[in-house]
Amino acid sequence: MFALIDCNNFYASCERLFRPDLKDTPIVVLSNNDGCCIARSNEAKALGIAMGEPYFKIKDRCVQYGIKAFSSNYTLYGNISHRVMCTIEETWPHVEVYSIDEAFLDLSSLSTSLHEGFCQELQKKILRYTGISTSIGIGATKTLAKVANHLCKKVFKVPVFHISSNREQLLQQVSVGDVWGVGRQWEKRLMTRGIHTAYDLAMTNPHLLKKDFNVILMRTAMELQGISCGGLEEVELKQNIMSSKSFGQIQTQFSFIAESVSSHCARVVEKMRYQHLVCQRIEVFVHTNRFRKDLAQHFQSIEFKFINPTDDLQLITTIAKRCLRRIFKLGYYYKKAGVCLKDLTPKDLRQLDLFHQPSDEQLHHTEQLMSVFDQINQKYGRSTIRLAAEGYSKPWAMCAELKSPAYTTRWSELPKVRVY
Repeated sequence: MFALIDCNNFYASCERLFRPDLKDTPIVVLSNNDGCCIARSNEAKALGIAMGEPYFKIKDRCVQYGIKAFSSNYTLYGNISHRVMCTIEETWPHVEVYSIDEAFLDLSSLSTSLHEGFCQELQKKILRYTGISTSIGIGATKTLAKVANHLCKKVFKVPVFHISSNREQLLQQVSVGDVWGVGRQWEKRLMTRGIHTAYDLAMTNPHLLKKDFNVILMRTAMELQGISCGGLEEVELKQNIMSSKSFGQIQTQFSFIAESVSSHCARVVEKMRYQHLVCQRIEVFVHTNRFRKDLAQHFQSIEFKFINPTDDLQLITTIAKRCLRRIFKLGYYYKKAGVCLKDLTPKDLRQLDLFHQPSDEQLHHTEQLMSVFDQINQKYGRSTIRLAAEGYSKPWAMCAELKSPAYTTRWSELPKVRVY
């Protein structure tokens, strides 16, 4: 038996968490460069704000209905997500963190009669510890738990829902397009074959689904029948870590793009060191805006292999800028740049080159420097200390005019409470 915990309107809930004045106020969260709507509170949904709708199209409605818009604040969302997942893992040992706002629980070791009560208590604990409300679906398989969560939110409007004896009737209330793993293209193909609901999919011969689609859809149909095709998945070590963002405005100068690449290096190295990994290769890429047909196009990337696996920010940034120099061309209007660290391995298992091994003194010096670097930024907030290569004015930075403070990760941006 599985449970799926899903944070309600997660990004919007994170924004409201430190703004009690926004209770019952419609909220939307925007994508990078304040482009389009990627999250909505229930109040915003009720006003007809669609997912993916461009911000410039809804600005008038935001003014008319008092909708509060926020630039995306992934540092805040990531930190709140970490708190939610830690609360879950402290309460129950069998957990798979599926996404930033979802987690599966394997409840097999708990008596069936206790499932709903346990989930209700866990739900209250998450709300009490983090301020985030959740919906929980319970089912015999992970796919049924997903369906239960959908019914919990969209149909029955209850905090916890358990698919049990009346599975067939419940599956008839779920569109096939709302089934976990069925995308828009498959939905169209399935509907042309008369498969309109989750129940229809469950009743379809799984071997025909494997033949006409793939094994994943076959397993989905079997799981809808209550046949489990997989348990919780262990988190695998990442092989790549990437950071890439569009510029706030198109860039033509090498110096500004180099600052952007240096900033991306800082982000990926931070993530890599947090996981105690080192990288063997780095990829740097830049490209123009493919939608601007009136401008010349340039898409280029380059890779570099380090002699020894490393997590040294100074070395990685130096190499990244050299790589950028090789692919940058004057005369183009660049829209985006990024960095990807590849061939990641645990730091304590890295193998040094036999003929080019750094001395123990060099390794010790680098580790000491990077450790102090990490400690300062963890204590006082990201980028408190950074390489000068990242620049200061950052004319290339994304447009984020509506971004909320880093309430939980920067001392200078902690929320202030006034006592009268």
